[in-house]
Amino acid sequence: MSDPSPFMQEALRLAASVRGRTSPNPWVGAVLVRDGVIIARGATAPYGGPHAEAAALAAAADAARGATLYCTLEPCVPFPGKRTPPCSDAIIAAGVRRVVVALLDPHVGGPGIERLRAAGIEVDIGDGAEAAAELLRPYLKWRQLGLPYVIAKFAVSLDGAVGAPAEGVTWLTGPAAVERVHRDRDRADAILVGSGTILADDPALTARPGGAPAERQPVRIVLDARGRTPPESRVFAPGGPVIVATAHGSPPAWRQALVGRGAALIELDRAEGRLELRQLLRALGQRNIQSLIVEGGPTVLASFFEADLVDEVHAYVSPRILGSAGIPLIPRGAAVPLLHLESVVIEPLPPDVLVRGYTGSWQPPLLPTLAPET
Repeated sequence: MSDPSPFMQEALRLAASVRGRTSPNPWVGAVLVRDGVIIARGATAPYGGPHAEAAALAAAADAARGATLYCTLEPCVPFPGKRTPPCSDAIIAAGVRRVVVALLDPHVGGPGIERLRAAGIEVDIGDGAEAAAELLRPYLKWRQLGLPYVIAKFAVSLDGAVGAPAEGVTWLTGPAAVERVHRDRDRADAILVGSGTILADDPALTARPGGAPAERQPVRIVLDARGRTPPESRVFAPGGPVIVATAHGSPPAWRQALVGRGAALIELDRAEGRLELRQLLRALGQRNIQSLIVEGGPTVLASFFEADLVDEVHAYVSPRILGSAGIPLIPRGAAVPLLHLESVVIEPLPPDVLVRGYTGSWQPPLLPTLAPET
């Protein structure tokens, strides 16, 4: 994998700074360069606001004429229902001389580049492509399959247990790991747990980086086939939208009580006695949810692994041995397949360690490339 150029690295940094805050639009960064110096920067605003290229052009004003624009994704084109002016038109109108694009957008697929070239603008593609694809994994999967990108998050002891309630051990990780979890929640579109977690812990499921509620909160999702979640649970308190995924035939009075607390309901079929998770992911994708953190207990986590629906793993390892009192991460009898994580990153969060990696269940597609400009 070749390293991005310094200017594309800055565009990628800008894109990463707004990750998770632009859905359903991709998080994109852009810089304008003249005589080897960055003269303007831009990052995609929340949905309905200006895209990265438009923000950079506005910041540069007349200085954009004759400059080079570096952007992490192909500039957009007109399409029905579009809420913002096309960036390709804005680039042409601003008199930009050259555009360097990291990656083609599967939602655009080349016309953005073609419009620029037809206007006489020099266009290069591929600078930082691998890094851009890595950054945009949730967006690319959602565009390709219509499904959210699924991160399985859990904390375990050194002997593979998630807790030992009988011994009073219900929390494994320290403050640094907790802060990391809240930073990830802040970038995710949704968080999912099962009704068992609600009954055991009564979590709020909000993002609180730095100890304060984030301005944008993820959608909170509860899996509950039987109607066990109490309507007075903290998850229904103000702090973000709530979806309860339940089975056909769950108690009507319970459903009405949850709707009264502001929850939306999704009815799912059962498969071998469990809620049909792929059906749930399709429904979430239709709601523009691109990234989903599964924080459920062992049963919920195992069900996602068994269905081959996990794209990435975040395992927080605590320096404890819980012994016979510990509850195992993988429930007895669960048919979780053998996995060897790819592109593993180990992040020290003393006294804990975060192990991150991809399952290989889905990989970013090899997006079509255009012939070089002649």
